[in-house]
Amino acid sequence: MINVFNRKEVCITYDMAEQARVRDILKQNNIEYDLDTKRIESPLGGQSLISSPLGAQVSVNSDMSNRCLEHKVYVKKSDYELAKKLIEK
Repeated sequence: MINVFNRKEVCITYDMAEQARVRDILKQNNIEYDLDTKRIESPLGGQSLISSPLGAQVSVNSDMSNRCLEHKVYVKKSDYELAKKLIEK
């Protein structure tokens, strides 16, 4: 069982396909893992400022450009070296 005291972060990514690839590799090699996904939002809360060529700032409302998911994959400390090698291939 993985817990806060015996785990080590083996991967951090914002790409859903990459986190799926990492999970598949770990699963195929019988390495227990824990996935922590967190939504990261812009401090502007869905608003984005874009500067025009004349220097004016325009507010753009775009949920997709200001929100993303951060995926952290953890493994047991004892499995870290093997997991890291397998992921980097």
